[in-house]
Amino acid sequence: MDNSIEYLPLILWGVVVFMFWFIIRRMLKSTSAKINNSELYKEDMLNVLEEIRDELKELNKNNSVK
Repeated sequence: MDNSIEYLPLILWGVVVFMFWFIIRRMLKSTSAKINNSELYKEDMLNVLEEIRDELKELNKNNSVK
C-alpha cells in the first residue's frame, strides 16, 4: 500500500501532462482545419470570379460585334 502511494504524484503528473498535450493537440487541429477551409474557400471564390470574367469577356465581345 505504501508503495502505491509513493507513485501517486508521478501518476498524477503523467495524467496532467497527457491532458495538456491532448488539449494543445486539439487546438492545433482546429486551427489547421480553419486554415484549410479558408484556402478551399479562396480557391472556390477564385474559380467563380474566373467564370464571371470569362462571361463578361464573352458579353463584351458580343456587344462590340453589334
